[in-house]
Amino acid sequence: IGLSIAAYPKGLFQGGNTPMSRTFGVKLEVFPLSPLYVLFVDQSHLKSDSEQTFQNILKEEINEKVYGLNFETGSFSETDIYGISISGVFHYSRKSNGINIAGVYNTIELSNGLMMGVIGNEVYSGNGMMISGVVNYAQQFNGMQISLSNHINNRGAGLQIGLFNRAKNFRGIQLGLWNKNDKRSLPIINWQFSE
Repeated sequence: IGLSIAAYPKGLFQGGNTPMSRTFGVKLEVFPLSPLYVLFVDQSHLKSDSEQTFQNILKEEINEKVYGLNFETGSFSETDIYGISISGVFHYSRKSNGINIAGVYNTIELSNGLMMGVIGNEVYSGNGMMISGVVNYAQQFNGMQISLSNHINNRGAGLQIGLFNRAKNFRGIQLGLWNKNDKRSLPIINWQFSE
């Protein structure tokens, strides 16, 4: 309980055999190589490529859980966050319940709450709100997406606001220059409330 400080992501050098740690309070992780993540780690994609993989990832042992505030330069470790997370560059976590803000890109397997990424956000399954400057991707999402381009690939419900909106198996409203769902493609406003 209190403050947890790290110089690099847990599990980076020890592999998957590290014991799980819990932080209740504030976690501060300053890893000087975080801006180079884009060269070594594929941050722009989820580990889940199917529902089976997603379920398996949720069952796996994880490196750490944070209950409270998480401040980091960037992350790619298996982490569950319950609270507020602010990342300077890229952020990856397994689960998040709360608010996630990334300087470049958020990637979260299961998210409930607010995701904000300057460039983009990506979630396998989520509920809440996604806001970014360029793109929001989701396999399954219920809530609101706001960006230049919004995508729901499997199913979703809610509201999409952007220049380009695309959704499959969607129940809700799309507002933008061009909107596409299973029923129709329309400019300005599109909707789908039934199959």
